[in-house]
Amino acid sequence: MNVKQRWRSIFLLSGGLILGAGCNSTPEPPPLVLDAGTDAGADAGVDAGLDAGSEPQPDAGNDACADDGPVGDPGDGGVPDGATLLTPSDEVHTITWPPGGGVPVHFAFVARGCRHYDLTVEPGSLGYSVVLRDAAGTRLDSFDQYSDSTSYPPSPRHWSGLERGAVHTFYLLPLNSHPRVPFQFRLVDRGPDDHGDLLLRATPWTPSEKPFTGYGEHWRERDLLSFETTVDHVYALGCAFPNPSWDLRFLNGQEKSQGVAYDVNDRETEGEARIKSLGGTYYASIQANSVFEPSRPYTCVLNDLGREDHGDTPEAATPVPAGTASVQGKIEVLGDRDVFALSVQPGHHYRVSSALRGQSQGRIQDAAPGGPFGTHPASAGIPASTSFKASQETHYVEMTGTPVLEAKYVTGNYTLQVDDQGLDDHGDTLDTATPIPDGPQTLSFRIANVIDHDVYTFQAIAGRRYQLDCPWKVSGAKHRPAVGFRDAKGAVQAFTLEDREDVRWRAVFTAPQSATYALEFWSDFITSPGTVLGDMDCRFEALAP
Repeated sequence: MNVKQRWRSIFLLSGGLILGAGCNSTPEPPPLVLDAGTDAGADAGVDAGLDAGSEPQPDAGNDACADDGPVGDPGDGGVPDGATLLTPSDEVHTITWPPGGGVPVHFAFVARGCRHYDLTVEPGSLGYSVVLRDAAGTRLDSFDQYSDSTSYPPSPRHWSGLERGAVHTFYLLPLNSHPRVPFQFRLVDRGPDDHGDLLLRATPWTPSEKPFTGYGEHWRERDLLSFETTVDHVYALGCAFPNPSWDLRFLNGQEKSQGVAYDVNDRETEGEARIKSLGGTYYASIQANSVFEPSRPYTCVLNDLGREDHGDTPEAATPVPAGTASVQGKIEVLGDRDVFALSVQPGHHYRVSSALRGQSQGRIQDAAPGGPFGTHPASAGIPASTSFKASQETHYVEMTGTPVLEAKYVTGNYTLQVDDQGLDDHGDTLDTATPIPDGPQTLSFRIANVIDHDVYTFQAIAGRRYQLDCPWKVSGAKHRPAVGFRDAKGAVQAFTLEDREDVRWRAVFTAPQSATYALEFWSDFITSPGTVLGDMDCRFEALAP
């Protein structure tokens, strides 16, 4: 928690200064739980859910929502049977739960247009369910509060965008059979609110370059705007705020966050969140309010950036024809994966590297058809390249990125370089090894990359010594391939390594028995760190008894 957040907590917890009798000071409040809940009279807690069928609202504009004045008494006919009519105020209401709990208590109130209402449960009265419905019975909000901690005031339920003059009902239900008594709450009219906090009361919005101006009138309230999307299109919500206390996020129809932007250091006054749409309706959630400052306007733009440039699965991968040296792409949204299907030649070695601009880190991985993605060689860091030996005519490469800032998403532009390193000159297993004829031989091989292994086999006589004599590779420092001897079952054999001259090195192996043995070369991070060894020639021979 940073300094500003600690001061917020102190301010909110001090007696007489609790805004709304229980505003939460955490920087990211949990989302509402909204799915198919229980109706009034059920003895279970509120399941998540929203009913369909709200009336359409006008498209988002720049006109402030005007205070339309008080509303009249609905009369006995407007209040459902069994519900207690409340007038929103600072009055504390007390409930004595029926014995055993499990029975909801119903209330009603008449909403004023363009007003913001807080339902605040007093500290020590937690462990309850609440459901809000409009005059038609449509569920607008539902929530289960299981915590019974009194360490912090509970966060109020924010209700705004309600229909003027309509009777809205809500019920409260204890979540255990021994509810705390008394249960106390307040329903407070917090004043004007230009846009609703509830999904079914969100203001319709159409993505365009036209800016939208709104206000964050109350601490922790949000403005919700709904918009229709196209599958696989990327949407960007960019905003400029009067102060650094803000939060941007996209929500789906279940009120799950799909894309979030905020400044953990409370320094930035501009932000941008992005999503890639799965289709249907999404919601832009904008919080622009500070407990320390009066309400001032913010400005936002919602843009449709079009279809993402590359698919994110092997099935939707972008084809890359054989011989292509490079391909370009963009990391357009948090979690974006760009997958490419490279046309390759089986048996050839390939190296694919990336250069990323605009984001801090890029990760590149590859996979054979039907196999898992991974980086070769495996790396503890964030790999910018991967190497593979093609086993089929298609091989997949995946590119991902990491944004530099949490506050404002910046597109990561990258270029993938594809390097065909040619046909593997020697097998990389005992079964595909190259036999060494009897007598002194010059072994010519090429270590194309860090996954390339070249394996030879030879017939040895028990007790005889066999010498490998090779030059050093000099590239600012001396490098050599890693070398090993194995028996026919793959078991590692002991040998000695000698550095007798500045320009050559030797390995000597003594055969424990007469049998076939393998000699293996490869590149590792100890003998040749960061160096591609390439072509090499070594002398192999049996030494005199």
